[in-house]
Amino acid sequence: MQDLQTLEMDLNAMIARGEMVEATEKYYADDCTFQEGNKEARSGGKAAHIGYLKAIFASVTAVNGLTLHSQTAGDGVAMSEWTFDLSTTNGPVLWNEVLRRRWVDGQVVSERYYTAA
Repeated sequence: MQDLQTLEMDLNAMIARGEMVEATEKYYADDCTFQEGNKEARSGGKAAHIGYLKAIFASVTAVNGLTLHSQTAGDGVAMSEWTFDLSTTNGPVLWNEVLRRRWVDGQVVSERYYTAA
């Protein structure tokens, strides 16, 4: 199995190319949890998250930028800092976000988002 830094770098490279669904399919555990800030974690695991992503991307009319600012990994935890700049049918979306991922045996088992609009 690859080391955590290599796994995280590959996952982030996929996201930077706009391959969020593919990255989720490749790297996330079936029962992975997803949580935004202090909200309750979303249920349904990887399959539900893929549906969530597809619903978001259905409204995207242009990807103006997917910028990875920094990333770090250690002790089973990785973090990456992103800016997602999108045009959607509902108007522009600019997310500034830190993603915290917990990894076990080469898979993400938990992902939490800390977002500033």
